[in-house]
Amino acid sequence: MQNERGMTLIELLAVIVILSILVMIATVSVVEVIKKSRDRAFVATAYSLYEAARLHVGAQKVEFLTPNESEILTYKQLVDDGVLEGIIDPYTSKRLPPNDDSYVIVTKQHDGTIAYAVCLKGETKQICKENGVPVDQLSINDIQDR
Repeated sequence: MQNERGMTLIELLAVIVILSILVMIATVSVVEVIKKSRDRAFVATAYSLYEAARLHVGAQKVEFLTPNESEILTYKQLVDDGVLEGIIDPYTSKRLPPNDDSYVIVTKQHDGTIAYAVCLKGETKQICKENGVPVDQLSINDIQDR
């Protein structure tokens, strides 16, 4: 008998099938990681909008707000005032044009503290409710399709 070397066609097909399954599993995992990264980046962008509003409020001194009074600071206003350079949508990688669709609601509480709620609208996704999303409650669970 000869000493056989090499693989049969069946063995080769089995290896190809196993490798294909591994590639599919890896692809699904990578896609999920990318989606979660974009979601986290979108929430971080909402925090950037909030931070810009905080800078604006600090510079403008909101003592004029009476308790339970609110002011809306739009994305456009924050860019025009120079406290925010611009927002890049992590889902499309495009810079969002400054507009009034995204905003921060600044509310002076009855105890004098200031509360912030954010509404961020990207090209395909948004974090926004009727009165914004309170900053301390922002999460990827707040992201919705537009």
